[in-house]
Amino acid sequence: MEKKYVIFLNGEYKYSQEFMDKLVSENAVCFCADGGANFAFKYGKMPEVIIGDLDSIEKGVLEHYEKKNVLMKKFPKDKDFTDFELILEEISKIEKNRNYLKKIFVVGGLGKRIDMTLSNLFLMEKHKNLVFLEENEEIFYAEKPFALENKKGYGFSIIPISEKVEKLTLKGFKFETDKIDVKRESSRLVSNVICQNEANVEFAKGKLIIILNIEQ
Repeated sequence: MEKKYVIFLNGEYKYSQEFMDKLVSENAVCFCADGGANFAFKYGKMPEVIIGDLDSIEKGVLEHYEKKNVLMKKFPKDKDFTDFELILEEISKIEKNRNYLKKIFVVGGLGKRIDMTLSNLFLMEKHKNLVFLEENEEIFYAEKPFALENKKGYGFSIIPISEKVEKLTLKGFKFETDKIDVKRESSRLVSNVICQNEANVEFAKGKLIIILNIEQ
């Protein structure tokens, strides 16, 4: 079974236990960024590593994971990288030796602080296999054409992060396009709906944040 990574950050958590159990299955390797360990503990999940200055972890949670011999990597509070970036660096080291990684799933990556939320999302441009998960949303990065299968009925939005998306064609959506150019400040690419079992997003050039929403 192919391994996958799950990262617990210290943002908002509105996940059901059922959702978390499905995500963190036996093939998942979990990393926690400091206070994210509190939420891993809440959902009964065992991290491989906890990284950060360790000042946001509740005392009982820290003691629990210490007894379980979970690896703790403590860094100074004043550092040049966020705890999230440090975790991604750790995973990158593993990835070089194990060529099985496709996606890195992130929970608790949004909410609480807008600066951290934006910082987390823009890391997708460097780490293109990141997928941010909410109970009813999935957020990922794209700079090449892609297809979506078995997502009929999902809400769909594109947030351009490059100056322009060139020759964008959407097929299988409620609102389709044919080789249009869309500037970054345009809002015309939000609140679409996938209408076919296979939907295609084609474009010549651009950097996009994609948001899939299960609820309508």
